[in-house]
Amino acid sequence: MINLSKKIIAFDLDGTLTESKQALSPSMTSVLCELVKEKKVAIISGGSFDQFKKQFLPYFSPRKEDENLIYGNLILLPTSGSRRYQYDLTQNEWVMTDEEGMSPMTKEKTLSILREFVASGQYGIGHVVEGDEVVEDRITQISMSALGQNASIDKKSTWDPDQKKRKEIIEILKPKLPEVEINIGGMTTLDFLPKGFNKAKGLIRLLNKFEMVIGDMVFVGDAIFPGGNDYSPYEAGIECIKVSGPTETREIIKKWIA
Repeated sequence: MINLSKKIIAFDLDGTLTESKQALSPSMTSVLCELVKEKKVAIISGGSFDQFKKQFLPYFSPRKEDENLIYGNLILLPTSGSRRYQYDLTQNEWVMTDEEGMSPMTKEKTLSILREFVASGQYGIGHVVEGDEVVEDRITQISMSALGQNASIDKKSTWDPDQKKRKEIIEILKPKLPEVEINIGGMTTLDFLPKGFNKAKGLIRLLNKFEMVIGDMVFVGDAIFPGGNDYSPYEAGIECIKVSGPTETREIIKKWIA
């Protein structure tokens, strides 16, 4: 159990607060709202802010009397923390307050190479799967999702359960894209960010903005293991708690708020 003197509690989204690309559950909303009343909370994801708007924000509904306190304490970090969103209480909307982008030249090259790779048909990756673009420009991050974002969890969980396919794809693409960082994300995704960028850097950028240090944060994620997309915070020295999924996360939060 963590020391609750921590100033920021950070959570991964998919696999930690929610199932992959699934809506935030009412039971998770309930405990999370109670936690955010007491602590500053950051939620980080490889997904775009649009994904937060589909998966998280419509279901995160604090009581009216708690809105100012809760929204003032909640920070959203899409695209691995290369963007930061905070709630503007005067405008009553989420506002992007910080970003670290990819150069136009690097972005154009990355998109071109990824589209060529998809067109090659390797690993059964197609142009469009279940209505989604496989290669997605998320402004500060480019993502390649083998089965599309909206594929069923059953299909996602069986495509690359041991990450072997994605590790092989990384080895193919790394020599062609030395100027980007390639991170494994979710069940079927590869995320492409500026060189050296990952979730750890996104969280450390947040700490620096608030003039805090690594010891001020704890991070909760489901993929805190070598090769997992939540492993970089552990490598950076951030205190981490590994969970098996949203059920375990909810139980941990219930203990904290108790």
